[in-house]
Amino acid sequence: MKRIFKISVIGLMAVSMLSMNACGKKNSEDFEQKVEATKKVESNYVVDSDTYKEFSVGKVENGIYTNKMFNIKVNGKENNYNFENDDSIKKQFGYNDSDRTNIDSIKAVLDKGDTFVDMYATTRKNKRAVAMMLFKSDSDLDTFLEKQLTKLDSDLGASKTTINVLGKEVKGIRYTINGKDSKVYQKLAFIRRGEYIMVILSGGTYAAAPQTGFDSIEILDDKEEIESAETKANSNEIKSNAESVETSGEDVELQIGEIDSDVYTNKMFGLKFDAKSNNMTFVSKEEANKNFYDTGKEESDIKAVKEYLDTGKKFSDMYAKGEKGSVSVMIKKEENIKDTDTYANRAVVGIKEGIERMGMEVETQKGSGEFIGETMPYVTVRATDNGNTAYQKIVFLKVGNYVAEITSYADSEEGASKYIDMFTKLEK
Repeated sequence: MKRIFKISVIGLMAVSMLSMNACGKKNSEDFEQKVEATKKVESNYVVDSDTYKEFSVGKVENGIYTNKMFNIKVNGKENNYNFENDDSIKKQFGYNDSDRTNIDSIKAVLDKGDTFVDMYATTRKNKRAVAMMLFKSDSDLDTFLEKQLTKLDSDLGASKTTINVLGKEVKGIRYTINGKDSKVYQKLAFIRRGEYIMVILSGGTYAAAPQTGFDSIEILDDKEEIESAETKANSNEIKSNAESVETSGEDVELQIGEIDSDVYTNKMFGLKFDAKSNNMTFVSKEEANKNFYDTGKEESDIKAVKEYLDTGKKFSDMYAKGEKGSVSVMIKKEENIKDTDTYANRAVVGIKEGIERMGMEVETQKGSGEFIGETMPYVTVRATDNGNTAYQKIVFLKVGNYVAEITSYADSEEGASKYIDMFTKLEK
């Protein structure tokens, strides 16, 4: 039995945290809809609020999870949940690199665009799981949801839906993971308090599992929700400063690289790569960006490239091959994560999950070292398939809302380092 924590490193939405079970039932979508229909009981809960009294995170005491800021609770005893502690979450999934008792450290993590897993629980037979994840965003719920939807793998068949949570119809996302022996059904629901958004993930190995998980969530203090509803239109509570938050690099204009006389340069990221001097050959951008060029657009149409990146896809800015290895530069848009260190943390887990899904053995590790004259984080990857092992080294540069992923590929760890060191800084 293998536990999967599928992470979309593009914002880094954690989209799957549960144990696969080959004995899961294959229930129909019609049955799931009938189950959900019986749960539609209206309540006073406020799903989307511009205000909150005080920032706080949840806690588990005596088998019960509570979060005062979002006014929710989950009784683990009644629902047969096993709550994971922060050390376990960090060890398994790479999240919660902060101290729950230190609110400032959690705020600092969220300010960087990272995620804080407020709660993660599984049933004892590992057929269901539920999690609460905190994000900070200046987007409204609709925009935030759309961004997360574009970041999910296309093979999940993800789509927008409505979910009954706390007696309210909440906007969400649904998708199915096709495992080796069974399917995993999951849904995400979104709740907002000022600039903070809670994403509730619920799923399991049978079609009704997501709603069962959402049904285990209760209102902590119903009186508070009544007061919130009455004062929502003209509240005297502390106002969110979300509207004043400036996204780092919001005004930075996208620039793609150029190849001239077998030398690649990218002014935006300050990169230079001399293919001829390093006995490498560039692959045409048409070949490297087949999906982009299939749209009928050209890379000279910078607006088309920006629109392509806005959908969550990556643009291959350069790809070069040599006798014993290759290098590439991929550009993607990343508005949530604010620094490359946090981006590398997510990549360590996300890359591992992605390669494992391809049936390969893989090891990933984060480190730091010099690249184009600066010390910065990197990720190393060792992947084995049918006895053949390949190595990668990946460095990340961020300018505004755009990230460049610089990757080297070789048949040895030393080779991967050698190829990544062929990049130099573009002098102004």
